[in-house]
Amino acid sequence: MQVPGLLQEYKGCLATRKFDEAEKINKEINYFITNEINTTGDELMDFADDLLNEAGRFEESIPVYFAAASLFKKEGDLKWMRHCVDGDDVVCWGGMHGANQGMITRDVTMKDVVKRHVIPLMHDIKNQMLEMTSVSEKVKCWEMSRVLEFIAESETWSVKLVDDDVAAKEAREESRVWEERWRSELEE
Repeated sequence: MQVPGLLQEYKGCLATRKFDEAEKINKEINYFITNEINTTGDELMDFADDLLNEAGRFEESIPVYFAAASLFKKEGDLKWMRHCVDGDDVVCWGGMHGANQGMITRDVTMKDVVKRHVIPLMHDIKNQMLEMTSVSEKVKCWEMSRVLEFIAESETWSVKLVDDDVAAKEAREESRVWEERWRSELEE
């Protein structure tokens, strides 16, 4: 099956709350895009931004952002991995965080999709960022603090209707730890 068909299948799995199946399809899309298609992280990020901002296809943008993060990891670009989570400086409403907001704004019942499926994918990207050794500690600390802030924002956005923001507080605390490490790196 080609990527457009897989994206539609992925969207259907999210709509029916088949999270295990959605995860399998996400992995299939990620493998296909990163190994079978000749593209760059920039091109893929642009495509994901178009899905999100121009077409309002929030669910379908998620695995594309995830695959873009994988390509940026191969390219050694930690900053753009983060932008797959939080959008970039030009597109002020983008990345998985923007997809989360769009889904919940359109349909409040999507908050469980965000909480149970998308936020864990955001954490997967964060963990991939941690694995990167080709960047300075200062850069890693800054990018980690920023990605965790947007994970916390998504946690807050997805749970604000149920008054349970423990995960958001944990992400913000972890963000502060990384920011303090960044500040100490600047002083050295």
